[in-house]
Amino acid sequence: MQRIPSNTSIWLNVMRALAAQAVVVGHANDLFFDYAATTGGWLPELAHMCGSSAHKAVIMFFVMSGFLIGGPVIDALRAGRFDSFKYFIDRLTRLWIVILPALLMTALLDALAFRYGDGVSLLASRTPFFPAWWSSIEPDSIRTFVLNVFFLQMIIGFQYGTNLSLWSLSNEFWYYILLPAGLGIFYLKRKKRILSVILTIVILLLLLSSAKPNDVDRPLNYFMMFIIWMLGALVYCYYESSWRRWSSVILLVTGILLLVFFKLIYPDSLGRDFSIGFFTAAFILMAKDVPAIYFKKLFNFLAGYSFSLYALHLPLIFFIMSFDQKLAAPQPVRIDTVVHFMLYLLAVNGASILLWAVTERHTAAVRNFVFSRLINPRLA
Repeated sequence: MQRIPSNTSIWLNVMRALAAQAVVVGHANDLFFDYAATTGGWLPELAHMCGSSAHKAVIMFFVMSGFLIGGPVIDALRAGRFDSFKYFIDRLTRLWIVILPALLMTALLDALAFRYGDGVSLLASRTPFFPAWWSSIEPDSIRTFVLNVFFLQMIIGFQYGTNLSLWSLSNEFWYYILLPAGLGIFYLKRKKRILSVILTIVILLLLLSSAKPNDVDRPLNYFMMFIIWMLGALVYCYYESSWRRWSSVILLVTGILLLVFFKLIYPDSLGRDFSIGFFTAAFILMAKDVPAIYFKKLFNFLAGYSFSLYALHLPLIFFIMSFDQKLAAPQPVRIDTVVHFMLYLLAVNGASILLWAVTERHTAAVRNFVFSRLINPRLA
């Protein structure tokens, strides 16, 4: 992996931290407020603006993931130094060290919310966030739990429990595998090339089979988001190009044109996702030249627990709300409800920091243990 310039690294942390917070604010906003019962004014408009960026933030995550993971994979394959076994263990370790505890915590928090809290009534009053058919798919079953462990949510089943944010981790995992498998057809030697062909076909069939009665557009989602993810990977590959600055301008202008076309001329949410992808890619290209040293300490910390925050925030919010009688129904946007809302955000961030301290913070140590104690001795 080429060395990412210091300014770029800092700005990536800024983007990760803000994107994670945007997801939390957006989901909490959907569960917390009732805009139909709110009178006009600057406060509801500000709350709506801040709370409408959750999906946009996920698109930013895809581009950043493509840059940080997909780009180095392409470089390694082209240079003939890609170690598929090490790469797979590395990715799986990074994901599981957060996802496994998050799934267990989701099971615990949901059980408490439904058994001792007002979880059932909360579900009924929070449609369409939790659709009417949601309970019928057995989201809390052992089968659904196992599917989420192996990132098959959205392909065979759905997300586990109230943790609806887990949909994007299925995309991430299969993109991690699809890229080296697909490119391995061209860059790997004969035996590995055959395996790459088989693996690529299997993954494509899995993604194509993901359409379900309640989610008919899922295959399209997988493939369109993969293009957005690959945009980040391509930015990485040409990051040191003399055309970098011009490329950032081209991406920025393209993003603006897509936004205008898909928002005003031909309204389409997927098209707007592409505009966000182009904006994010343009900013990453520009970041190398923008000093960011003053943001380093703060956003290194905030970005450090962003994965834990993303993986656990929804069941945490649902759990707390199930014991909060004031939120038996969505609330109008007022000063007092916004203060209440902010306290929720602080609580969710605090709990996520604890999860990070126990799990995500030790990713490097766990990875080293896996390689030095479990894998290398067996290979020897």
